Amino acid sequence: MPIQVDSKIRVFTQNQFHELDHRVMPVVHAVHDEFGRLLDEAVFKRTIALRCAAKGIEAEQEVRIRVTHDTFAKDYFLDVLLAHGMMVEAKATETLTRAHRAQALNYLLLTGMQHGRVVNLRPAAVQDEFVSTRLGPVARREFSVVDSGWIEPNEPSAWLKGKFIELLRDWGAFLEVGLYREAIVHFLGGPEAACPEIEVLDGPRPVGHQRVCLLTDDTAFSCTALTRDRDTMREHQLRFLAHTRLRFIQWVNLNRARIEFTTLSREGLAR
Repeated sequence: MPIQVDSKIRVFTQNQFHELDHRVMPVVHAVHDEFGRLLDEAVFKRTIALRCAAKGIEAEQEVRIRVTHDTFAKDYFLDVLLAHGMMVEAKATETLTRAHRAQALNYLLLTGMQHGRVVNLRPAAVQDEFVSTRLGPVARREFSVVDSGWIEPNEPSAWLKGKFIELLRDWGAFLEVGLYREAIVHFLGGPEAACPEIEVLDGPRPVGHQRVCLLTDDTAFSCTALTRDRDTMREHQLRFLAHTRLRFIQWVNLNRARIEFTTLSREGLAR
């Protein structure tokens, strides 16, 4: 199986989730009230899990999710899994951010669960957010490929497109973009081999170095997950290209279920 969870998983309806949530959130608030806001994140997680278990709610900590494809493997860990169907991601940070919500959503998509809760116990009052999705494994594998702006000047470019589509068919779309990027880099030999530093130029003068993921000596690749501002990203990548010795950037954008393959070239800079 390309995605394995080291626990049984139940998919709760929204009503089932909220029934359990009404039992769990008082525990979270009680922990915060009694212990204060200065505990390490790991201590908060363990205390919440133990108190939920004491109330008869089955609780597991650091539940592993393993994502594999051929020789690639990556592990994620759910903070707390309750009754096999409620994910609680517990943070101890200044404030909840978009990255925290994205992480929680990624875990829901990987496990097939539809509802979860992110809580932050560092502020003076508990922050909490409900995270949900209706995307199941089948829907995530229904994607379209847009490649009208794509060319393949070398064999590794053709390989990149084919491998990316393989990963999407295996894992589905909508997962965090870093997972797909990490897999591609793995198959290219790992970060040391595939992501060297290249020169950045101001005219003919080198002004520094930038680490870039390369397919060949003159072809880089980039992966994004943009649903808007795509033209802005295109412009900035072309500016970067103009200040290197690269000829091409092969750009893969995961626009939800629309997978966009675009070739940015030095020839295009004159247009």
